[in-house]
Amino acid sequence: MFLKGADTSANTKSEFVLTDVMVTGSRRTVGLRDIPLVLLAPRKLFAKVEDVTAYGWPLAILLAMVTLIGYATIETGLIDRQVDNGVQAQLAKIEKEHKDIIDRSKLRLMIDDTLKTGEFLKMMTRIQVVVAQPVLMLTSILLISAILYGVVALTGRKPEWHTLMTIGVYAGFVEAIGGLLRLVLMLRYATLEVDTSASLFTRLVDLDTMLGRETATIVACALRGIDPFHVWFWMLAALGLSVTAQLRGWKLWATCCMLWLIGAGLRAGFAFAQVA
Repeated sequence: MFLKGADTSANTKSEFVLTDVMVTGSRRTVGLRDIPLVLLAPRKLFAKVEDVTAYGWPLAILLAMVTLIGYATIETGLIDRQVDNGVQAQLAKIEKEHKDIIDRSKLRLMIDDTLKTGEFLKMMTRIQVVVAQPVLMLTSILLISAILYGVVALTGRKPEWHTLMTIGVYAGFVEAIGGLLRLVLMLRYATLEVDTSASLFTRLVDLDTMLGRETATIVACALRGIDPFHVWFWMLAALGLSVTAQLRGWKLWATCCMLWLIGAGLRAGFAFAQVA
């Protein structure tokens, strides 16, 4: 009788523990329904994060959003229009520089090569916005999570890969929002040359007169690296790392600021390479 009673008590306690774990897991695990919390209540969102693979469907939605934004960009026809304008400008330059050419077949060959280059550029641009952008998003999240994993391990804390991935995935939705805003601006101004970075301020000030053409170009390219959506991403990442106790204090801010500066430097360098 005594042993039977003890066994019943142990079973009851186990049931309570199991029930509590199930309730806690249901309450804390993030999912699709928590995506709006990235904008509305990010601290509440990251407080629910656990070291489990709960980011699968949110990641799929994020990549689908980026892909659809790229597809919508193609459907606007702006890519074809911009490439065609560039091809026409190149053809006009060829005819102007070679108007006195005797061998007309050579001129025709140059024109055909320019037209083929334009078609190739259209295809590559379409691939970039539909395929390369989602791949870049996924690669960025994986790379950032891997770097943070190493940093957390170096601080002596136990790094949680799934937690870091979850933080990266949900913070990545602000990047998708940035892409959506740029798509709206493309439609509004009928051009692919839209920008949401701090370089917009250079249009309000005549930097060429103040600093000189070369210095103004360097400043404008440097400002291209400062985008509010990237800053927003790292603010969310810092909040997630703090709430989940993966990083805290000066180590948290030093890591996030350093990674943001690296990203901003790469974007500024790419912008400078385009105008150089």
